[in-house]
Amino acid sequence: MNASPLRPTAAAPPPSSSPERVSGERVGAVLADVAAIGPWFAVPTPAAAGSVRWDALYDPPVPGRPDPLGTRIDEVATALGGDRRVGASVAVMGLAARIVSMPFAAVALHGVLPSPGELRRDPGADDPWAPGLPGGAGGVATPDVADDPAAAADLLARALADTHLEPLYAAVTARAVVSPRVLRGNVVSSIAGAARVMEAVRRPDRRRYLALLDALADHPALRGPLPSGATGRLVRLDDDPDTEWAFRRRSCCLYVRAPGGGTCGDCVLAGRA
Repeated sequence: MNASPLRPTAAAPPPSSSPERVSGERVGAVLADVAAIGPWFAVPTPAAAGSVRWDALYDPPVPGRPDPLGTRIDEVATALGGDRRVGASVAVMGLAARIVSMPFAAVALHGVLPSPGELRRDPGADDPWAPGLPGGAGGVATPDVADDPAAAADLLARALADTHLEPLYAAVTARAVVSPRVLRGNVVSSIAGAARVMEAVRRPDRRRYLALLDALADHPALRGPLPSGATGRLVRLDDDPDTEWAFRRRSCCLYVRAPGGGTCGDCVLAGRA
């Protein structure tokens, strides 16, 4: 049977009032539950004593001063054969997975969005890219994805875009030449990757996280100035909510250009001769 795209979900209008605040205690319980999905979803609180604000990564590079984002791009580029454009794209994939996985699962499963603007990281840790949150960090309640996935996606997409994604795109393009279509596609692909991990351990909740993924895939806050459909789409084998599914992006992360590289499962080039 031919795969067919899910019906596009219209983006909800910006909320007319501020979302309800959620206590640090409630956020802590949500973080503990979501962390059980896997290491990419784990965001400890309180963050380590030596941690710094995650969004400091997006500061413009200053000659003679440390530039952790530029260094990370260089490290990935070297590991993948030296192409800085490939390194920048693949580095964004890894950073995006750290930024989006926990919030995606928290909203899908609990209707809670821990404050993404408070994310921190410990540059001196064994894993300097692992995010954490300050002790007592709060969050906001989102609409239940079972009732209104478009509204939940709207709040999540706008929060991620404002606090991290738009600054990340600007910071990366100040250091390397990478297409906005590639960068934005990488982020939505990372969200789909989070859903795929959840499929393995939270299968009973698949209607919730797939509804959220569907609403996010073409959200204006994530695709930015790109045309509708440019980031990717969720497809199913048929209309049964429990059928098999896949995500198909409309760009390539450029890993195919690395020596020995290839296409990812959701790549626009997958299956082409």
